Amino acid sequence: MRKKGFKFFCFFVQLLLIILTFLLIPLNLFVVNFPAWIVVLCGVLALACMTVYLILFRTKLVTKIVLPLFAVLVTGFSSVLAYCCPYWDSYSFKSVDTVWLNFDEELTFEQAEEDLLAAMRHLEQVHPMFRDGLTQEIKERYDASLASLRQMQTITVNDLRRAVQIILHPMHDAHTTTYNSWPEDRYLMDLLEKRRLGYGVYSINGRTVGEIITAAAPYYCYESEAWINVDLASLASLRFYEYEEPFTYVWENEAGDCVTEHYTAADFVTWEEFEAMSQFYDGDVAEEPPSEEMEEPFVYYEIDVEHSLAVLTLKECNYNDEYRQCVHEMFQEVREKQIQNVAVDVRGNGGGDSRVANELIRYLPVEKYRDMPCDWRWGAFVFAFHDQWVNNKQNKDLLFDGTLYVLTDSGSFSSAMDFAMIVQDNGLGYIVGEPSANAVDGYGDVALFSLPNSGILMQISTKKWYRIDESNPDQYVMPDYPCESREARTLLKSLVR
Repeated sequence: MRKKGFKFFCFFVQLLLIILTFLLIPLNLFVVNFPAWIVVLCGVLALACMTVYLILFRTKLVTKIVLPLFAVLVTGFSSVLAYCCPYWDSYSFKSVDTVWLNFDEELTFEQAEEDLLAAMRHLEQVHPMFRDGLTQEIKERYDASLASLRQMQTITVNDLRRAVQIILHPMHDAHTTTYNSWPEDRYLMDLLEKRRLGYGVYSINGRTVGEIITAAAPYYCYESEAWINVDLASLASLRFYEYEEPFTYVWENEAGDCVTEHYTAADFVTWEEFEAMSQFYDGDVAEEPPSEEMEEPFVYYEIDVEHSLAVLTLKECNYNDEYRQCVHEMFQEVREKQIQNVAVDVRGNGGGDSRVANELIRYLPVEKYRDMPCDWRWGAFVFAFHDQWVNNKQNKDLLFDGTLYVLTDSGSFSSAMDFAMIVQDNGLGYIVGEPSANAVDGYGDVALFSLPNSGILMQISTKKWYRIDESNPDQYVMPDYPCESREARTLLKSLVR
């Protein structure tokens, strides 16, 4: 009886270890980070327990075959997945719980070196460009950045982030970058008053905005230079691009009148203070901040009966119930009022979920269309998804057979660019405005990591994307009707008359 009990106990332990080996995968992806070797160790223990079990106890022939096969398959699969999954130890599917240092906090050289090594390790393991290892250029930039950090008497988090960005810059991948956001960043309060009076930044410390953008390029990850953006009100951003106080701002209005102001760090306030005060500045000072209900949504539509035009404004590519409901209501009204033209405005849209395009196409009279080809890297493996066709799940009660337009500009990035490309390359409509912010043959679908000592957040592309229409040589989504971003609505109305 005791022997049977011990046999059952040993069987239960090995089965538990096998199941635990498999469950470590979702545990890492969705709950907590831990090294991949823990999965391998758990798998080895499971196989060891199974071996001891088969040696100590007499079992049926089927058990001797099925149990080892099951154990080897589960532990082998789990171990390979732990080392190949691009989201391993990432924060792509869980909240960031790491310590995140401020931009001006100091690191030792050993801490900075460890973070830089972690960044390179993530880059080599995840990015499609480095399936065969880091390129010589990236290695040389790593060596130069490490040497530069070694020579510094003090190393701040900003210094470390600058070193990482210098390494990433030549990849020309706007999706692979570190975040320019810090827990204790501060913002120039006077910016709000100057905007209210009609002034914008002309120069800082003797450099015009154009010169600031040019000087920032080596520290920036971009595909189109129009994507380079420097936050001129952020103290962390100014320090990152090596501007030191006192900061001399020259403000200019449309009439060409200039005002010069000098600021120190004391003139910058927390984001909470800045955001609270910005509620009062909308032209003239408002009597009270608007409520959350009054805030403009990320998606809404307008109907212009005179021009037989419906315009869906999409500020973010959020694929959720609010978006789906808004699109449905728009096409209901389009049907009721017999509107002949529909436009989707993705100017300034930084991307998100590409399914927003698929949802809107459900209302078009097309049976199927081509989706974006890509290569998806999982460690040593690359899964190719080419010549992809989508069977359109049409909303046949509200099919729209008029003309579709998409409004784009240099701020239409990632999924917003994808939206325009799907429409253009499938011949579903026309593009109005400026070229997209990122290239059609580029990278994306990022995994998010945190560097161990500084907490710097780093996102890395996992997929290589390709243009749907291979015969189109354009590097970006080029408009069928080009114009400056601010003139896109005016041009659109002239097209639908």
